[in-house]
Amino acid sequence: MIDKRQKRILILALFAGELMMRSGAEIYRVEDTVTRICRACKINYVECFAINTGIIVSLDSGDEESDVFTFIKRTRNSQIDLERVSLINDFSRVFTTTSLSVEAGFQRLREIAATPGYSMLWRVIGAILVGAFFCPLYKGSFSDMFIAGAISGVTWLVSYAISLLRFADFIRILVSCMAAAGLVLFAAALGAGDSISPVVVAATTIFLPGVAITNCARDFLSGDMLAGGTRLAETAMAAVAIAAGVGIGIRIWIMLGGELGGDRAVEFTPPWFLLFGFFSTAGFCLLFNCPKRLIAPVSTIGAIGMFLLQFLTPTSGMISACFFGTCAIAILAEFAARIFKDATTIFIIPGIIPFVPGVPLYQTMSNMLVGNYSESASIGVEALIIAGSIAIAIVLVATFSRLTFAVGRRIRRHGQTPPC
Repeated sequence: MIDKRQKRILILALFAGELMMRSGAEIYRVEDTVTRICRACKINYVECFAINTGIIVSLDSGDEESDVFTFIKRTRNSQIDLERVSLINDFSRVFTTTSLSVEAGFQRLREIAATPGYSMLWRVIGAILVGAFFCPLYKGSFSDMFIAGAISGVTWLVSYAISLLRFADFIRILVSCMAAAGLVLFAAALGAGDSISPVVVAATTIFLPGVAITNCARDFLSGDMLAGGTRLAETAMAAVAIAAGVGIGIRIWIMLGGELGGDRAVEFTPPWFLLFGFFSTAGFCLLFNCPKRLIAPVSTIGAIGMFLLQFLTPTSGMISACFFGTCAIAILAEFAARIFKDATTIFIIPGIIPFVPGVPLYQTMSNMLVGNYSESASIGVEALIIAGSIAIAIVLVATFSRLTFAVGRRIRRHGQTPPC
């Protein structure tokens, strides 16, 4: 039978895990945090199993005749909140290495849960930055950038208003993308901008499930098949909502007598994308509630990522460019995490945004909805391969990094080269 103290410890660990899960942390990080907190309090046997919608923890008091107790915590309303991930990561480190009491731990987690994120104004600015500075990545011009930024900000406000009504995410994304498509076509009818497609894609970039599909691939590679499956379903639903929303918006425009204009592709040289990457990543930092002190280094990593994508793609192809570019970003993120003493996730998630195959996934669902199944299958396979290459790059760098730093710590501890 577990005692009251062990029960309080378990509730504390589940509270920390729930906050991390709701903030978009990886499955392995949630499980590791829950396990570390329990073991730091001398609970001998702990097993934690987490998926996107819940956490299951089993523990044993350690007595020979004791029973194993299992607790389940349901998690809902997950969204990326890098500030909260950072604070809980710091709390876990402090709790497991100091004599912080359980009650003090509860108080600290309540403070973290109540920590306010960026204001609505800053989040709108973040959406504007994302829409404007991602537009050149899709061959948009400078005038297209202004239109995409303005419409992206309005689209975020529409999405926020719908979320207050507690509609499902599918409905929120679908209606928001309908509004975005309609506003882009209306602006084009007034003569604003040079193209339609780059502006539509840029204005809906804030909804693209690129991070979800990359995390899905990482979960599959880590052996978390159930978590990977739920993330895959989440990704598919978001892609369908985006494609259907844009498609419905265009259909309504045509039914009202509107016309579709053409596109004029504009090519920028790779050095430009250092600037575009910095500000677009800064926009995602605001949307993902990145800690203020880390916005500059995270945006710098994102700028390098977008530059590498543009520099490598013409010679290596999209898949190879994503793999090698992600390797570079992951290495920079590992070093930045140790310099700033924070979670690697905070540097990787915004930094790999240019690489994630959100647009191919959107194009896959868009072609499927209009019955172009061969094109849909071709683009869909490419999107999955790109996501897999990104996930493999992150896993390889993380594994090599842990091994390298572990060997380094051992050398420093013993003052000699460890035996082979």
